[in-house]
Amino acid sequence: MAYEDGGMCSAGDDFDYVWSNMMGEWQLHQVRLGYTRAALEALVRVLRPDLPTPGPAIEAAELRLTQAGQELPLHAREAALHFLGHPMGSTESAASLAVAVTQAVGAHELAAHGFTRIPQPAHDDDMQSFPAGHDEICTSREATSILLLGVQALLAWAVEEQYIVAPNEDKFLYEGMWVPDSAGGNRWVDQEIAYGDYLAVLQLDHGDPPDL
Repeated sequence: MAYEDGGMCSAGDDFDYVWSNMMGEWQLHQVRLGYTRAALEALVRVLRPDLPTPGPAIEAAELRLTQAGQELPLHAREAALHFLGHPMGSTESAASLAVAVTQAVGAHELAAHGFTRIPQPAHDDDMQSFPAGHDEICTSREATSILLLGVQALLAWAVEEQYIVAPNEDKFLYEGMWVPDSAGGNRWVDQEIAYGDYLAVLQLDHGDPPDL
């Protein structure tokens, strides 16, 4: 280390730069997860005050939608299977949205209380630093998606129970979106679409194709 060079060697400076970027991304997804959890829990309190936590509320919504012949939100099962492979360590877990929602809330709870392992950069023999912690960051990001899917399932349940009236003539503007069609393909939407179609793709970003 050179004298009065700021107190950090080049390897340490690289490590600090990479870790700062990693922590920025991890913390961003933690903040999104926290806000999404708060929104889901608020919705549960409004729609299902008889059920204390999101997990049972989503389970009841799944059951009611299945009985009514309704599909879960787009990609709900695939997203649940992917996410459960992170906290449970296996993709063999039952791809239940309710189980995934409970695990997502638990993942946020661990981070909020400081029990989540903080990822550190990896380095090679030349002490060059590289981003790591992909699983931790993916878990936080996917947990948010799971909770958003839980919100959609609750809204679909509320429509089915006629707590929320959503006639077909109600429209929502959703520009720049690939939406699945009845033939198994997809169509580009750049105009108003029906509420039911909007609800099914609510978790997708503008321009995302309807696949994982």
